Amino acid sequence: MSGATASPTQGAPAEPAAPSDLFRFPQFGSWLDDASTWAAGSGSTGIGVGYWRGSGISQIDAPILNVSYGVTDRAQFGVTVPFYRVSYSGATASGLDDMYISGKFALVDPSVDGRFGLAVGSVVEILSAGTQDMSRVQWAVPVSVEVRGSGVRGYGTAGYFSRGAVFTAGAVEWTSSGGTSLTGALAHSISVAEGGLATGSENLTDVTLFVGHPVARVVSVYGGIGETFSGGTRALSLAGGVSFQFSR
Repeated sequence: MSGATASPTQGAPAEPAAPSDLFRFPQFGSWLDDASTWAAGSGSTGIGVGYWRGSGISQIDAPILNVSYGVTDRAQFGVTVPFYRVSYSGATASGLDDMYISGKFALVDPSVDGRFGLAVGSVVEILSAGTQDMSRVQWAVPVSVEVRGSGVRGYGTAGYFSRGAVFTAGAVEWTSSGGTSLTGALAHSISVAEGGLATGSENLTDVTLFVGHPVARVVSVYGGIGETFSGGTRALSLAGGVSFQFSR
């Protein structure tokens, strides 16, 4: 799955929404990010929670830990570590969920160009211990674009997941003069593996809506709601959290 966490300011890079951040839905894999990067020595860290419900299964992800750090003014890396508790037919399970280690390099920096950005990334996905029928270590190659306007920006990502899927995702973000942001996102994954991946369906679509608000100079909170569609199956999710910016 993919969704967009709200960026605290118009110029700051959005936190990429890793597939396990918002939805614990059997899926192919997708990624949504912008083309912005943190300045060297700057970044953000945060803690979030998520709730997913669908097909007789419910799951809580808490805590979801993440950090992004600017290595140079054009290159950054990030790590997302979520923990889950799932309930199904009266049984429960918990543990470390899928982890993501990501990198991004801005080929065209939107903060320099002023309107347009282009970035290429890499993602290492470490699936949870219960994974079967495939390697726990997977990878993805996302390419992201970003277009900025006055108080509004759009960004999108397309790429390939080694689990056997291609994906596209896009978002539009509006930011008020007070810093409150509203982000709507749409993502679509298509299985290129024989017979589909996990769901038995050949595609999966995610729709998400997020609101973010700065509560201090370096602190922001966010919340969101999403819906996942795969064949005739639907799932609802909720997410929220707090992020902290830091710099040299």
